[in-house]
Amino acid sequence: MTAFGLSELLLDLPVIARFNFQEIEVKALSDDSRRILADSLFFAINTSRAQGVDFVPQALENGAVAVIAEVSPPQNNKIPWIQVENIGLARLKLAQKFYGNPFENIQCHGITGTNGKTTTVFIMEQVLKHAGYKVALLSTILQRIGTQQQASELTTPGLLDLYAFAARAVEAGCEHLIMEVSSHALDQERIAGMNFSTVLFSNLSQDHLDYHGTLEDYFAAKSKLFTDYSYNHALINIDNAWGQKLTSAISATKLVTVGREKGVFSPQNVEVSAQGIAMTLPQLSEKPIKSKLMGDFNADNLLLVAAWAWVLKLPLPSVNKALQQAYVPGRMQLVYNKASRKVFVDYAHTPDALERVLQVVAEICTGNLHLVFGCGGDRDKSKRPLMGQVAQKYSRFCWVTSDNPRTEDPQKIIDDILRGMAESKPQVVVDRRVAITQACRALQADDCLIVAGKGHEEFQLVGDSKLPFSDSQVIWEAFND
Repeated sequence: MTAFGLSELLLDLPVIARFNFQEIEVKALSDDSRRILADSLFFAINTSRAQGVDFVPQALENGAVAVIAEVSPPQNNKIPWIQVENIGLARLKLAQKFYGNPFENIQCHGITGTNGKTTTVFIMEQVLKHAGYKVALLSTILQRIGTQQQASELTTPGLLDLYAFAARAVEAGCEHLIMEVSSHALDQERIAGMNFSTVLFSNLSQDHLDYHGTLEDYFAAKSKLFTDYSYNHALINIDNAWGQKLTSAISATKLVTVGREKGVFSPQNVEVSAQGIAMTLPQLSEKPIKSKLMGDFNADNLLLVAAWAWVLKLPLPSVNKALQQAYVPGRMQLVYNKASRKVFVDYAHTPDALERVLQVVAEICTGNLHLVFGCGGDRDKSKRPLMGQVAQKYSRFCWVTSDNPRTEDPQKIIDDILRGMAESKPQVVVDRRVAITQACRALQADDCLIVAGKGHEEFQLVGDSKLPFSDSQVIWEAFND
């Protein structure tokens, strides 16, 4: 276990004042009062809802032994309290020192964009593994170091968790770190101090406007990965208009454009069918590369991965194997059931993602297309009627239900969705389990069902509770009860 004396840890850190200072041993760093380890140094950082010092009592109760804050301590303070001018900078400097600057000892690859990030990082990980490298992965679904993994709480962890993870990865002998980089993480500087071997941009469409306000501000946050951080190569999907715009901010010596028709890296003879995807990539091979993944959007993901592998000069057999075996939980995942019905689970939770998934299944479905979906609570409300419009356009039968309502009334969320579905009469079933069960039992032999929005998730957020819930499990139960 890493440990520092407090004086040693604070050496070279600009400090305004020290109160009740004494030499103690610090064994952990934390900025979350709910997740304090014994002998932690606690960073009292403000949130959107409260002042950082408001969390100090809980932090002390849970095991913190010292506090860093931008304000002086209360009069009854009895522990070491360090006052600094910029607590964000202090947190970064101490994380680098405590965890031994892990990003200097591992090659990092980050991807940002609205859709496709998770699929892309999973395939990137497999390419490197097939090439013989030990890899660490940070994704929306899970965090993985070698063969050890755990479920993710955030797409991109907080800064201290990120540094701790990278340090463990380096200690485990990982040579590469593959990660999704969210717009929230970029805006909140969670990846401060990182440098990258490669950075990638997939696409951008409406999402997270509850946080960013406008699509332009959302794009500005995503752009920070390419303007505020050091990297060797930037791979940009220029088939997306926002990708084209992004290229102007990137040095020509580092830019690699990727696109179907234009770009430094472009495919030939792209074929997308119910059997999967095939494309010829002249920079890699004259023979077509194939994958069992379906959909035009996955062709974009595969193309971006292939371009990335080309830039890194990774062996072609490793690329081929990774693309052929590509599988991502909760992303166009066909769920087994004893009735042999075609039921897909997908994480699509934006208008663009939902439309792309529906288009793919519509092309392979010889019967009626059924859809179960909802929208998350306490999130971008403007996309709800847009998703309703998409659902109305492509599905023959539709169940509008709860997603993760959080603190909102599920029925009010559904009402927002229905404003985009004036031309159809969807089934409204607030209980997601009931909606999925009804939809499964309504399927005929040639029909297809998409259960969208939650994908890999094994929980449902209702109020302040995180309840066990898996779309895949409910589907299995619907056919096996």
